[in-house]
Amino acid sequence: MAFSGESAEFKKRNCEVVACSTDSKFSHKAWMEVDTKKGGIKGVEIPILADFTKEVSRAFGVLKEDLGAAFRGLFLIDPDGVLQYQVVQQLAIGRNPSEVLRVLDALQYNKEHGEVCPANWHKGAKAIDTKKPMEFFEKQA
Repeated sequence: MAFSGESAEFKKRNCEVVACSTDSKFSHKAWMEVDTKKGGIKGVEIPILADFTKEVSRAFGVLKEDLGAAFRGLFLIDPDGVLQYQVVQQLAIGRNPSEVLRVLDALQYNKEHGEVCPANWHKGAKAIDTKKPMEFFEKQA
């Protein structure tokens, strides 16, 4: 639901968000009929892929075989089909759409400008010109 709530921000960046769960399409339909205040995902605005065969989870290396469920994986794949970023977390830890948007901005900025986006970089901040990196570092406090 957190990523669904930010779906417009992802679309602004020409990024499609797709959720994938090892649950069946029937489970997804049932979740979609339950209000979020009761643990459901009613009103979700992103597509949800049912990976009931676990094929996708295995392919991305996130399947916890003994449980038959996937770890919480997140993957940013560029328009050429190249994996640019991934985070895999244990089942008890959720993901942060704001951080993913920050990383997406950095990836897109780097691709467009060829500059390095340092730690904690946000859209609009200075990046490191690889031809003149000292100019960046000399301005740091």
